[in-house]
Amino acid sequence: MTGHDFGGALPWRMPEAAWIATQDAADRHTADGAFVAVAGFEWTSQPECWTEEERLFDGAPRFFIHKCVYFPRKIGKRLFSAKDAATSTPDLLAAAVRANGGLVHNFHPSDGADASEQFLCDRANESVIANTEMWPDTLLHRGREHDVHGESNVRRFLSTGRRTGFVGGSDSHEGRPVARTAVLARELTRAGVFETLSRRRNYAITNARIRIDFRIDGRFMGEAIETRGRPRILVEIEGTDEIREAVVVRDGAVAFTLVADGRRARLETHDDACGDESYYYVWVVQNDSDEHGNPSMAWLSPIWVTQERSKE
Repeated sequence: MTGHDFGGALPWRMPEAAWIATQDAADRHTADGAFVAVAGFEWTSQPECWTEEERLFDGAPRFFIHKCVYFPRKIGKRLFSAKDAATSTPDLLAAAVRANGGLVHNFHPSDGADASEQFLCDRANESVIANTEMWPDTLLHRGREHDVHGESNVRRFLSTGRRTGFVGGSDSHEGRPVARTAVLARELTRAGVFETLSRRRNYAITNARIRIDFRIDGRFMGEAIETRGRPRILVEIEGTDEIREAVVVRDGAVAFTLVADGRRARLETHDDACGDESYYYVWVVQNDSDEHGNPSMAWLSPIWVTQERSKE
């Protein structure tokens, strides 16, 4: 559960009691091997904190979008809020979260003119700000179509040479998740889930629980590998409905298209066009849809491939 650290209606902030209750509830409902609950909050960056509307900080307005922050254990009553000077930027937040063993995820990425700093962080903090919510470029909601440019925005970030895994989140605040994060964990414990998320062995799904195995040279999603020659790509998909489209994306463009047989699809091939440094991820679309008409989809965290060069 990730409630906002503060809201748009001044002077609302998440009460200390609510944050403590969230952590207590996560512990109370966790049963290793059966169900894992994780306590977190939504770090809510807003440019108003740099303007006369609510000036808390000096300088030009900053807008880092929102980050969801998760912890493997109780950290006490303090929230690392975007309204506190000590944690008002992604790098400051990452330092505080790292000290408590937690993780940060970029949420609902935007391509708006005011969102140029949404991915801003030092490369050294990519291990803490490990993942980004993945969503489609177009969403349907209550009969209206919204151009949100989710996937294309994340592709642009990846194409700058930066790294992030993919997670799913509904952000509906209604307690009825439509989007989820699938994890390839060693065990169903909180430690197992956090290990997986920190290594980016996770993928985003909407609506349906699509099962996917994606490897390059036998290595899993989220890994950075070295190879010599043509990397071997293996993708196996087990859907819950007929698969409409399934592709492997390399460096922002479709590299391979899988041929589906009903609810299943498989690809095993070598890539002759791998660059010196390339990233790959898998994207899947099913025929079924949610109540608004959005098809079930999945995006697997990338695998980064570097061509190993001979010492000669």
